[in-house]
Amino acid sequence: MEKKQTPKYEFPDEIKNRVRVLLKDFLKEQKISVPELADMLSKEYERPESRTNLLNKFARASFKMVDVIEILDLFGYEVKFDKKHKK
Repeated sequence: MEKKQTPKYEFPDEIKNRVRVLLKDFLKEQKISVPELADMLSKEYERPESRTNLLNKFARASFKMVDVIEILDLFGYEVKFDKKHKK
């Protein structure tokens, strides 16, 4: 008996772009490139984070929350949730 596959949820492009811009702007503020970030992640967390893999995450905006927290931790930042103000 075949299992029915659940359709894969695709995030809207608007959300993906917000994630991409948020992280790229953060790296710009830190004066660091994506390849440099990959090297830092590899050294700090002792796991291979290839430059290609990280570039793909930026291209697809496919970061897990764990990825974001690890990146922020490297620079002494933390995640904070702020309520949006209605326009």
